[in-house]
Amino acid sequence: MTTRPGLRERKKAKTRRLLRQEALRLFVAQGYDHTTVEQICDAADVSPSTFFRYFPAKEDVVLMDDPGPSPDEPGAACAAGPGFSGEPPADDAVRATLHDLLARRVGPDPDTTLARLRLAARVRPLRARLWQHQEAQVAHTAALLARRAGRDADAYEVRLGAAVLVAVTTETLLYWAERDGEPDLTTLFAWALDHLGGLRL
Repeated sequence: MTTRPGLRERKKAKTRRLLRQEALRLFVAQGYDHTTVEQICDAADVSPSTFFRYFPAKEDVVLMDDPGPSPDEPGAACAAGPGFSGEPPADDAVRATLHDLLARRVGPDPDTTLARLRLAARVRPLRARLWQHQEAQVAHTAALLARRAGRDADAYEVRLGAAVLVAVTTETLLYWAERDGEPDLTTLFAWALDHLGGLRL
């Protein structure tokens, strides 16, 4: 059974959504480069210090995924929204982990995710920053793969597999965003799995 977040967590999630909503609105209206953190804060009626408690930099309001349960935790979502569906194949650590990475990156609001990724695909500094985030994601993915496969997270095969899955996830989402959400992520996910058919731990 999924436990409902407490009041404090719900308020924090609401503030985070509001900051992102106002940031995306301003980025579309006046351009990413011409929008300041102060303008985002004014629109959301919060202080800059509040903004930086949620997002370390302006780029992160676009690039950072919302926090959520680990795929291994009870109540963690296996799929997210109408853009991505299906159950992860539990008998294959590589396939299941790719499924969970995509589901986690899309989150519960595919429309907002699509708007964020359109910006990331179009704005060069954002695209560069997106790839800078990969190292931490690879470490997290290696740990997840290792737990599922009963392997050492520092094993070469596990680290290589994690790096491949993170790169595939990012490229899949950018491809999806550049084409305005077409084809749907379930189709792209199936194609990715076909191309990764030889990746095993």
